[in-house]
Amino acid sequence: MRGQLNASASPLRRAALTLASSALALAAWAPSALAQDAAAKEGSGDVLVRERRASKEGAKAEAAASAETPADDEAGLEELRARAGAEKNAQERGRLQRALVERLTAAGRKAEAVSLLRGMLAEDRFDPPFFYNTGNALARLGESEAAVEAYRKAVAQRRGNYARAQHNLGVVLARLGRWEESEAALTAALKLENYTYAEASYSLGRLHALRGEAGQAIAEWERTLRLDPSHSAAAVARARALAEDGDPEAALEVLGAFASRASRSGGGVPREVAVARGEILAAAHVADSARESAKDGGAAAEAKAIRANADGRDPLTLIREARPGSLRPLTVDRETYELLKRARAARAKERDDEAAALYGRAIESGGGYFLPANVELSYTLAALKRREEAVEGLLTVVRREGGRYPIAFYHLGRYYELLGKFEESAESFARAAQLLGGESPQFYIDLSRVREKEGKLAEALAAAEAYVRAMERNGAAPEWAHGLVSRLREKVRN
Repeated sequence: MRGQLNASASPLRRAALTLASSALALAAWAPSALAQDAAAKEGSGDVLVRERRASKEGAKAEAAASAETPADDEAGLEELRARAGAEKNAQERGRLQRALVERLTAAGRKAEAVSLLRGMLAEDRFDPPFFYNTGNALARLGESEAAVEAYRKAVAQRRGNYARAQHNLGVVLARLGRWEESEAALTAALKLENYTYAEASYSLGRLHALRGEAGQAIAEWERTLRLDPSHSAAAVARARALAEDGDPEAALEVLGAFASRASRSGGGVPREVAVARGEILAAAHVADSARESAKDGGAAAEAKAIRANADGRDPLTLIREARPGSLRPLTVDRETYELLKRARAARAKERDDEAAALYGRAIESGGGYFLPANVELSYTLAALKRREEAVEGLLTVVRREGGRYPIAFYHLGRYYELLGKFEESAESFARAAQLLGGESPQFYIDLSRVREKEGKLAEALAAAEAYVRAMERNGAAPEWAHGLVSRLREKVRN
């Protein structure tokens, strides 16, 4: 396949592919459901592993619940509640409490389930698995802040030596938009397992992708597949990232190798692998068609098309028209992509000046614009405290492809805020929130903070209220957010 694709593409127009938005494709990553442990000791509770099994188990629980009459169900709940209250053995009591939470949840009595879990969280006991399992249940019910507290209790009681709790903590923190804390927890989980913890590596890759760090995400998913060659989610994620990055041949090789391993082991190829391969091949066909239609016009025609797309519409219009998950052509040659990889290697070794120079060469080699290089150059310049240049680099991206890379608006907001340009910062955060706020509500808090710095209290309040609403749709808003809303309402009244 590599030879076929290379043979059909000119040096300046070799087919490469892209997702409409890494942030849109990955922002929904969160533990929406967890299977609960049946025993008092810890279970295999990795959030993302359990999430992939939860829909089947949830369907079974619903079927079992619907088979009972309301009177039978209520009697069963009360009996279970009484048994849990009377049980003296702490581990058995914890098992009964978790069973009661499951029954309450299946009966649609979430408020009671959450109240019981919060009571469990407040217990004064030394039992790391108990708090770990309590965190899993809270995360499943959307009580992210309480889940964080439970996981931290479990970790603290083991003096940090609790890899699975660290992993789940990292996933839930990512859901809350606390990305630095999430990275610390996921990295701790990996270190505790001597970097052999496949699920933690996969989750760290997803965090990097959420933040727009494509090179680091690709490297993390490569490690995941070395550790667990059967990890289909990592194979698909890595293939899509490579396609978006400018290397569709490598993307197809990843999926082909996975399919071959699955066949040799006697298993079928997962549907998501086949779907990803089909999308990449289809986009490659689109790239070939574009190359043929533009053959007479050459690079000048391509540059004109890019300018028309970039300059003809406002970036916000491009964002609204973006469709997550679709693939489309990207033009890049092998020399340009190798420069990108060298820049990433230098950045990974914290040689930021060298990395910036290599990113610049990659951009120049790509004809003055190469999305991954432009984005990562901006991050590198920001690390070097060259924030004005970082802003200019990201503005180039959003003007051309704001819909394809909306996370750039978030980073623009950060850099403008550090520069004291609050109006520009607020506008950038507002655009990030408009597109991604449903999946990543933390952008509303960024917007609220900067609007308050501007003295625009009504707008700060509106953003804080939007955050609370978004969090409540996903489960529950934290107490501090309600406090922020109350404080801003008071300031608006006065």
